[in-house]
Amino acid sequence: MKLYDWISGRSLLFPSRHLSKEESLRRMPMLKSEKLVGAIAYADGQFDDARYNLTLLQTFTKSGGEVLNYARVIGFGKNGTGQLVQARVQDGLSGRYLDVRAKAFINATGPFADGIRDLAKPGIRQRLRPSKGSHILLPIDAVASNDALLVPKTDDGRVIFAIPWSGRLLVGTTDDEITLQDEMVVKEEEAEYLLKHLNRYLVRPLNKNQIVSGFAGMRPLVASGSRRSKDLIRDHEIEIESSSGLISVLGGKWTTYRAMAEDAINSVLQFLGMPAVSCVTINQRLTGFEGWHANFWADLVREYQVSEETARRLSQKFGAAAKEVLNLTKGNPELKEPIVAGSSSVLAEVSYGVREEMATSIEDILARRTGLQLFSWEQARAAAPMVGAIMARELGWPLSQQKAAVEEYVKNIGRLMRLLGLRPCEKTLVDE
Repeated sequence: MKLYDWISGRSLLFPSRHLSKEESLRRMPMLKSEKLVGAIAYADGQFDDARYNLTLLQTFTKSGGEVLNYARVIGFGKNGTGQLVQARVQDGLSGRYLDVRAKAFINATGPFADGIRDLAKPGIRQRLRPSKGSHILLPIDAVASNDALLVPKTDDGRVIFAIPWSGRLLVGTTDDEITLQDEMVVKEEEAEYLLKHLNRYLVRPLNKNQIVSGFAGMRPLVASGSRRSKDLIRDHEIEIESSSGLISVLGGKWTTYRAMAEDAINSVLQFLGMPAVSCVTINQRLTGFEGWHANFWADLVREYQVSEETARRLSQKFGAAAKEVLNLTKGNPELKEPIVAGSSSVLAEVSYGVREEMATSIEDILARRTGLQLFSWEQARAAAPMVGAIMARELGWPLSQQKAAVEEYVKNIGRLMRLLGLRPCEKTLVDE
């Protein structure tokens, strides 16, 4: 048995292997050949993190959990011994307050975990050093290959990748230490940094004007002795603060989220003095799995008369729950129409996002429910008026609120483009 078989078991996609110069150029003809010796091919996976997160939330609610959106913890109540017994929560939309009582509190707030820790015990030593990762997206034909390219080392010792993802070429990522006050936007110098290092390996260099979208986010890195964010650990740590009892999940990453969850729940049982039980997290099925199969998209085409492209997309994004989305079209066939010309996203996703996925803004829909904003800033701008109209109907917005929401969204996308040195086109907003 090979080592990689033992580590990965049945989850192994395929073992890594060396590619000759000839095979490397056949698979990736965009590479410069002068200094190329060969390449290493290995398997990796990819997913839509926003949709996966929504699936987790829906699985949680169907298991009896309660979910709040646009809400934040602003303080804690304690008992006579200083242990937490109550959390003060503010609704970010209405401004109203809610008090939540519990025997144990888990702080799983990613890069914002230190803020919650400080609310529970003011002055506590900070544990996190957040890092910013910026990404840019280009047309998929920017490189003539279906393979992802990984640059193992840049001038400052970082890693850059160029990956086919959701119909685009995703290039990332920067790794810069930041503060929580820094805005999560892609800046022109960050895009130029990514392109500069990638272009060293390409016959035809990519340029900034090919960028169609971009996004940035924070990594919750746990502080260590290193001063450089790229050297900080990506592993997670569970902390039980003794004086308050707050249980914090620090650090971590998507690929280990179930292990993080299991460790957190085990810590709750330990804190409450309860006996350990067998954790179901590792084998927990998620909403949308039941009834789904590899050709589920074909069932959608037959039952709902949607295009193959739309059916495949909904099957990938929602699993079997895609039928819940398309059921909305039975009473309103217009919801089968694309959100914007040329897109496989349909208007039914807007209504579904509002009714079932807590979407309350145009950005919620286009960035975090459909992902159209990541596919194309220009398409997202063009889609905003129609999305705003449907949300107005679902949420009872007056025309003034609808128009303001569209204008605000289009203005924000224009700003994101200008930060990259791109010039947005003029768009027509809401007709009176």
